[in-house]
Amino acid sequence: MTSDPNSSPDTADLRAYLRHELELAALYRRIADAESDPAKAAGYARLAQEELEHAGEWAEKLGIDPESIRHSGLGFKLRLVWWASRLIGSERAVLLPLLMRGEERAAAAYAAHPSLQELEDEARTHAAELAELGGPGAFDGIRTALGRSASASGSLRAAVLGINDGLVSNFSLVMGVAGGTDDSNIVLLAGVAGLFAGAFSMGAGEWISMRSQKEMYEHLIRFEERLFDNHPNLAAEQIAEIYEAKGIGKDQASAIAAQLMSDRATALDTLSREKLGVDPDALGSPWGAAWSSFVAFTAGALFPLVPFIFTGGTEAAVFASIASSVGLLVVGGAMAAFTGNAILRGGIRMFVIGAIAAAVTFGIGNAVGVTLD
Repeated sequence: MTSDPNSSPDTADLRAYLRHELELAALYRRIADAESDPAKAAGYARLAQEELEHAGEWAEKLGIDPESIRHSGLGFKLRLVWWASRLIGSERAVLLPLLMRGEERAAAAYAAHPSLQELEDEARTHAAELAELGGPGAFDGIRTALGRSASASGSLRAAVLGINDGLVSNFSLVMGVAGGTDDSNIVLLAGVAGLFAGAFSMGAGEWISMRSQKEMYEHLIRFEERLFDNHPNLAAEQIAEIYEAKGIGKDQASAIAAQLMSDRATALDTLSREKLGVDPDALGSPWGAAWSSFVAFTAGALFPLVPFIFTGGTEAAVFASIASSVGLLVVGGAMAAFTGNAILRGGIRMFVIGAIAAAVTFGIGNAVGVTLD
């Protein structure tokens, strides 16, 4: 950007502005086409047209025929963001913070040039319109996609999934190898390899999952902070709408919103909890979830493995089956008890699933066989 605030934008600035406006126009058009609410779709379509008109102004300054300006494609970064938003099923939740930040940056850039005062005002207006288009329900899709509120730590979930996966997967692996060879050392090696490979894989997967979730929620919380700081009236309206949706009268809801808005921390906490469904003080620990998953997977994977440490052959396979069956019944029953379901039914269900998986892999191993020179 041009460093002198009193100068006119140079050619490089103009080309950057033109690119920026064309990309925004393309992105607004895509959101409008994907928006199911006709009023919101019309709002995004209007923003797309206005950005295209801005691009025409830059084209004129560059000596390009404005009539030749059309909606361009998205750049690499915006294309990735667009497909990510489609993947999790909530374009507004992912794109709105990005678009608002883009409009605010554009306003700041235009502010450096007195001749662009009108465009600065329009960019700020666009940011306000985006916040209004978001509304209290803008983040419902992402909450559904993530599967739970961030306020619930992922460590317990990671532990439950880890012990279940470790038990079933290593039971199946050990039985499959045992079906193909009588060499207990090979079975033990395969079981140990499966234990560590699975434990590290589960731990790494949980760390990435929890880290991504935490970063996403932090990103959305920062969006609410910008909304409060830059558009306090809209923030107050959204808080009032939240309480109106709970059955509180409009006047009383507005009074509650005004009271909450008098304290920044309280207002942001309300927007995070009520609008996003997020407890900002408990976003979960990626390392805690990773460690829980690693330890739990290891514990589950040991059930079918331990007998092969002390004995071998058919005897080890029988003891491994008994130990794993007991483990399946206990884990299934514990999971059922935790969720308030019938303990016996949960234990039997887990046992049947694990037993079928182990029987199938044992049969495959037995059919294929292993030949060692």
